[in-house]
Amino acid sequence: MRTFIVTAFFLMLSGYQSLRAEFRGVWIYDPRELNAEHTMVHLRAKGFNNVFVRLSSGGAAYYPSNVMPTAPDSGNQAKRWVEAAHRHGIKIHAWHVCFMMHNATKSSMNKVIARGEAMMDFKGRVIRPSYGAVVRAPAADNTLDFERAAMVELATKFDLDGVQFDYIRYPIYSVDYSPAARRRFKEDTGRSVKNWPSGVRKGKLAMEYQRWKQNVITDLVKKVSRSVRTANSDIEISAAVWNDPDIGCDEFGQDWPRWVKNGYLDFVCPMSYTTSEIALRKWTRKQKREVDGKVPIYAGLGVYMMKKPAQLNRQLKIVREEGLPGYVLYNFNKRTLDVFFPHINND
Repeated sequence: MRTFIVTAFFLMLSGYQSLRAEFRGVWIYDPRELNAEHTMVHLRAKGFNNVFVRLSSGGAAYYPSNVMPTAPDSGNQAKRWVEAAHRHGIKIHAWHVCFMMHNATKSSMNKVIARGEAMMDFKGRVIRPSYGAVVRAPAADNTLDFERAAMVELATKFDLDGVQFDYIRYPIYSVDYSPAARRRFKEDTGRSVKNWPSGVRKGKLAMEYQRWKQNVITDLVKKVSRSVRTANSDIEISAAVWNDPDIGCDEFGQDWPRWVKNGYLDFVCPMSYTTSEIALRKWTRKQKREVDGKVPIYAGLGVYMMKKPAQLNRQLKIVREEGLPGYVLYNFNKRTLDVFFPHINND
């Protein structure tokens, strides 16, 4: 009987330690809207140990930057959040929104358009899918230079624990047909397309063009990742990626399993945003098959879609049952704190 009790105690302790070691994170969408110190107090109290703070985009930074303009009313959010996180023993990752020129000036967006380096749909229209912002064309050399400089600056200017690619994809299937994409496609393949863009949207070149688009994003991830590692070998590189790897690749040009296999990332956060427990389990199993244990998978859970804390706790149970080493909540705000944090199962 005594042996049984001792064994049970150690099993219980082992489970407790495993849960305590779990990667628990939140995404902070706009650091200007929250108090960094108060946020870290709340996170620490509920056992969170990682935070992803949106510090820059393809248009502006929330800190004084040598690469891009500073977004309005920002001050130095990077310094503020890094210091607060480390005071409370929480790891902090810079969330960088790729390509999207959020908070950019009109003149800087017009320059990108004038150079033919803004993403376009098949009708030749510059797309503005979010906040009226232009989206940089991944095929442009200037886009690679910008994204590399932005990520390297984050990795070297501040005492960050990690940097994360976000929106590292095409926003919608029916892009990119910009002049930059046309030039690069010809350079890479030697094919001159007379009827642009119909010549790559239909017919024998359509599939080749989609594969080429995937390769453009992959090449950018590879080059930026290598530059970041060269600049700071201690920093972790991650990506927020599409929940279904096949859809991410086929629809958005985001071949993130290949990035994992090629060693460009240290971990991934699939955006498994859903209220369906069936979908979450299905996506999680597919993600695990694709990653095959090469890097950790931390499930991105869409708490913003949920109405009750019980929904979140059921999803946490699934994440743990499926053997994932942690999760990240999208996103942390007053509602998340007031409605979900008092009941979250992190004990």
